[in-house]
Amino acid sequence: MLNLTDLAIRSLKAPTTGQRDYFDGALPGFGVRVSHGGTRSFFLFTGKASNRQRKSIGRVGIITLAEARVEAKRLLAEQTLGHSKPKSITFSAALTIFEQQKYPELKPRTVHDYKAIFRRHFSKKLGSVRLADIGFETVTAITDKLVKTRSEHRHALVVAGTFFRWCVRRRFLKHNPLEGVDVPKAGKRKRVLSDTELVEVYRGAEAHGYPFGTIVQLLILTGQRRGEIAGMQSTWLNTEESQFALPPGFAKNSRGHVVPLGPVALGLLEEVDCKGLLFPAVGGKGKPFSGFSKCKKALDATLKNVEPYALHDLRRTFSTNIAKLGVPPHIKEALLNHISAKSEVEAIYDQYAYLPEMKEAVEKWEKHLNSLLNPLSTPRPYPHSSRGILSEVEADLSAH
Repeated sequence: MLNLTDLAIRSLKAPTTGQRDYFDGALPGFGVRVSHGGTRSFFLFTGKASNRQRKSIGRVGIITLAEARVEAKRLLAEQTLGHSKPKSITFSAALTIFEQQKYPELKPRTVHDYKAIFRRHFSKKLGSVRLADIGFETVTAITDKLVKTRSEHRHALVVAGTFFRWCVRRRFLKHNPLEGVDVPKAGKRKRVLSDTELVEVYRGAEAHGYPFGTIVQLLILTGQRRGEIAGMQSTWLNTEESQFALPPGFAKNSRGHVVPLGPVALGLLEEVDCKGLLFPAVGGKGKPFSGFSKCKKALDATLKNVEPYALHDLRRTFSTNIAKLGVPPHIKEALLNHISAKSEVEAIYDQYAYLPEMKEAVEKWEKHLNSLLNPLSTPRPYPHSSRGILSEVEADLSAH
């Protein structure tokens, strides 16, 4: 018995005849069988000593040691849960195996979204229920309550559908309870806030303060996605270059992205006194801010002349306004980190990042936003303060 590693597996000697089993010291019953010809295959012995069964997992090289371990743990979990008979496994037990097998294939942000949806809508109500007892009506009784929030309704059905299809493939279920259900199509929003609305939202966010208010101000100033701002790390911020960098895999399209900062946005970030996550969740160690729904409701309650809007509409408003200011389409798309910023061929042959042009664009936008917030003020340097663009005008008024 030994602790299997990739190096140890490659070093295993083949027997002169027949085959030999090498067992892993860390996972009972799991090991590698080496034939006299040198072929190496992962296996797992399951069952009681009186009725042990050897299950082949796959050849070394076709699957990795890590993948073989995950599959071995899944098989052991099935054994513990009753040899995977559909009526013996609960929603919660199946979800645990789903997470072990499926989540390593997904991006971290997708995993975060999946976990949040299961936690909000399914785990508490269905956790102890046997999968075989979950039918169409059981699931739709939950999802039908979400129809007024179209996006949440759609995401809940998509995530649940993915899970139940996986359960069918794993033989935990005979049929997917959501098979044939109509999933609402993703709505194409066109909402762009007017200048008056944008001013009111910015002022409201400024009054709301850190963390949520600061996040909203940065959404308006930078045009980035809310998850990208909320998940910012202090090490991503470069104050000398007035920019922050989203690492590959964090942004929605998985590409690294450098975001130039105007003076106001930089000032807001410089005043955030946090190491690591700049906007950590309350009581959630190591987790980014997530209380958007509650905080937005509180912010919107202070707004008098703003029609209903989503935070993502601020990104569309940013895009529309910088286009009006004459920012070229390819610079605008680069700021938004859209894949369409360059064609596939351009991405190969044009390696220029357009950072100076992007920097000029965000400064032009801040200057324009300053004129909207302070229409009677004279041009001046931007304030570096969490009080934002309004501070200097209020100081002038008090002086008179």
